[in-house]
Amino acid sequence: EVLMNKAKAVGGKDYYIYVSKSQDKKKNPLSYIDKIKYLKKIFPVHKSHIADTPARTAIDVAVQLSSEGYTDLIMIAGSDRVGEFQKLLDKYNGVTGKRHGEYKFDSIKVINAGERDPDATGASGMSASKMRGAATDDNFDLFKTGLPDSFTDAKGLFRTLQKAMGIKTFTEWNELT
Repeated sequence: EVLMNKAKAVGGKDYYIYVSKSQDKKKNPLSYIDKIKYLKKIFPVHKSHIADTPARTAIDVAVQLSSEGYTDLIMIAGSDRVGEFQKLLDKYNGVTGKRHGEYKFDSIKVINAGERDPDATGASGMSASKMRGAATDDNFDLFKTGLPDSFTDAKGLFRTLQKAMGIKTFTEWNELT
């Protein structure tokens, strides 16, 4: 939410939210389709700005936006990734290559989305790791604190996440036995 709000503040009406297509049971359990679906439900104010695109990497996004005529690129990233993305995007700006496609921007800025306080209570202190941990521990009450109060399908997301992580709840386990 912090990242999306920062993108809106920086980009005004012209901003896009790109969703990772990575998927694995440990760190990225939700499918790309589920990520898009739930982000649109959880953050309806950003719904029309959540991009559903074939782009898989930051480079793919840069190529796409350049081909659409954008001349300046501002990327919002977590504080731990700002330097890495700035270096990567600068390295290939204006470089032709078969593997990475081509993009050319007059300027590229990677901006810190803002600091998260891991010790804070509620959503401001929540992280994806804590949310996955709550799902693993079958702790819906903790999981729900990481979501906006206005989101009405917390239980659905919780169960979808548990299923994607391969977690069997006690009730499911009991039914199997």
